[in-house]
Amino acid sequence: MSARRRVLVYGLVVLATLLLLVGSLTVFTKRQLLNTDAWTKSSAQVLADPEVRQALSTELVNLLYQRVDVAAELKSTLPPAAQRAAPAIAAALQTAAVRAVDALLTTGRAQQIWEKANRRAHTALVRVLEGKSAGRISTSNGDVVLDLTPLLDRISARIGIVGKARANAPPDAGKIVLLRSDQLDAAQKAVQALRVLSIFLLIAVLAMYVLAVYLARGRRRVLLLVSGASLVFAGLVLIIVRRLVGDAIVDSLVHTEANKLPVHHVWLIETQILGDIGIALFTYGLLVLVAGWLGGPTRPAVAIRRFLAPTFRDRPFVVYGVAAAVFLIVIAWGPTNATRQLVGIAILAALLGLGIEVWRRQTLREFPSSPDEVPEEKPLEGQKPALT
Repeated sequence: MSARRRVLVYGLVVLATLLLLVGSLTVFTKRQLLNTDAWTKSSAQVLADPEVRQALSTELVNLLYQRVDVAAELKSTLPPAAQRAAPAIAAALQTAAVRAVDALLTTGRAQQIWEKANRRAHTALVRVLEGKSAGRISTSNGDVVLDLTPLLDRISARIGIVGKARANAPPDAGKIVLLRSDQLDAAQKAVQALRVLSIFLLIAVLAMYVLAVYLARGRRRVLLLVSGASLVFAGLVLIIVRRLVGDAIVDSLVHTEANKLPVHHVWLIETQILGDIGIALFTYGLLVLVAGWLGGPTRPAVAIRRFLAPTFRDRPFVVYGVAAAVFLIVIAWGPTNATRQLVGIAILAALLGLGIEVWRRQTLREFPSSPDEVPEEKPLEGQKPALT
């Protein structure tokens, strides 16, 4: 390649890698924050995490004790001789209440209330962001709220202070505002841009990789290896950033040392899809590197092509059949999101078929016939055949 073409080709790969990182973040946002099923699933995982549940139980009991003077309530019910022990009894009950709430949050009923509240709130959130009506919540007024009042009532009943807790609770107790009405317009525009951007970036990245390989005449295998390495790099960046950014966010937002571990668990659960995208890119990159190596001049790669040449030449359907069987097994397994969606399956199938066909043609050019099929050399006219 000329120097100008080389700059163009490698520039396309670099630009495609950068857009791939940005596109991965948009895909994560779309699949995690705007997908109700994914939101509900991750919320259930958050409540099921022991560290998160323990911290949540402690915080809920502390809030309830702030609203109800348990020591005063005990003092009013205890006989005069035992009234001095009311503070100590209240502290012991608080410790027991934390264990009781933690046990309550592990029950199927509590988890069902939690998931139902999250699904209802997220459904309303997505409808509002899409400019649709969500019952009493619309684009003109109202906030999108996660209502956990039923769960708090159940916790109060388990502790035995439901009446006092309700009487002393503020009107917004148990309600978490996910989006305020004055933020709706900006959020709706951001969601519209995100949906368009995620599709555009996917098409642009694929087009840039394909164009770079096409323009690298004479060095297409090298460009294939470079493209695979860029996918591996992008996957590693996402995996590392997920860890580093999570640690930085936890350290900046959480100042209580005891709460850092559960908050870090929440971050890892809510960004699991981002980690899956990183692992998928890393895996795809390794497969591209293997494909480039199989077409290379190394002795093992040449031996593999020589071994497969008769099958490629005489029984190509066997190779395609084995590849199809392996591909179907991977699709049934569904390790990545692309293997669980029709568009992703179609793209992967097309790339697999194209790769095998290119590999088959290269192999047949190198080994057009087996050594046993080389015709016997005939003597020239008037020349005696050589003695063997």
